[in-house]
Amino acid sequence: MHFSYIIAIILSIATSYFYFIYSTNSATTNTPIVSQMTSTIAASSATATAIASKFIKNSNPFPTYFISHGGPTFMYENDDFGNKGAWNTVKKIGKTIKKNWKPDYIIVVSAHWQSSGNNLVEISVPKSSVDPSNELIYDFYGFPQHMYEEEFYSHSSPEIAKQIKEELTANGFQSQLTKRGIDHGVWVPFKVAFSDYNKLTRQPSQQEKQEGDLPDIPVIQVSLTSNDRDFQTHYKLGEVLGKFSSNKLWDEKQQKYLSGLIVCSGMSVHNLRDLGRSMGQIGQIMPYVKPFNKLLTETLTNSSDILKGLLELQQNKLLYAAHPTLEHFVPIVVASGINGNSQPVKEIYSDGMLSLGWNVYQFGNEYKL
Repeated sequence: MHFSYIIAIILSIATSYFYFIYSTNSATTNTPIVSQMTSTIAASSATATAIASKFIKNSNPFPTYFISHGGPTFMYENDDFGNKGAWNTVKKIGKTIKKNWKPDYIIVVSAHWQSSGNNLVEISVPKSSVDPSNELIYDFYGFPQHMYEEEFYSHSSPEIAKQIKEELTANGFQSQLTKRGIDHGVWVPFKVAFSDYNKLTRQPSQQEKQEGDLPDIPVIQVSLTSNDRDFQTHYKLGEVLGKFSSNKLWDEKQQKYLSGLIVCSGMSVHNLRDLGRSMGQIGQIMPYVKPFNKLLTETLTNSSDILKGLLELQQNKLLYAAHPTLEHFVPIVVASGINGNSQPVKEIYSDGMLSLGWNVYQFGNEYKL
């Protein structure tokens, strides 16, 4: 029998059945059963579509950045222990993000927050349920009092934090929301990037305080795990976070899809043990700083398999001269996992001084600063 005849018969039977149901129920209800079923099917379909579309592909995702954030004095443009070139680079990145790109949110990973577990990743949420502001953590010691009075105004998004937690859990991580502010590995470079005031220049205006330094862009901090020698797990962390960069996230409250940008904050070289010794070196720089900066750039920009390149770098003694502890290095591993092998990595700034390296990298799409 021809296929079209079969369809016609099925439709005829279905129509007769629904007419019978409607007729027998018309005395007790004003809504046809067909209409009820149609509404139910439509509602179910809408629900299924909403669930399936929590993420949609972002055809033009923002790049990810690794920035070297220095010490807390990095917030001051001309500080002797900062780096003017790195300061200018971070300022330029920030102006571009804030004025031109305008992401809907920023996820940030800092060297200064490690969880208490090898497979545990924490996501910061505000301490107050009514105030979404990110408190500042002044996690540095022995500096002038005015540095503990510095300000940076940003807010979080518990809804996005919850989505990050869900993705981490679905991918095998232990994950939890933690009531916490943002540490100086976040707010110091972000202060450079996104504000134009500090205690040495001018006070923020009342409008700046009210609007915030990132008025429409929530900042959500994500921790490292406790094991900074586990490159594979931190690379995997980057892969999970990368979903928030390569995809747009549906926001039920705003009824729109959101585009996220990710920043990883550490140092390309970080050896505070040699800080005193370095001042007696020729050129006041330790001999491993520039070679390691160069090796790192080669690994990131020339490796066809970036995780393999990082694992090979982990066997190189030069890494441990540059990083006696690895918490300031693993944000680079996270950034590499976010980017994977599909997009280019670009060194946009490099310098070294004392026992510190100041490289800055752009991972991914060739957005112009």
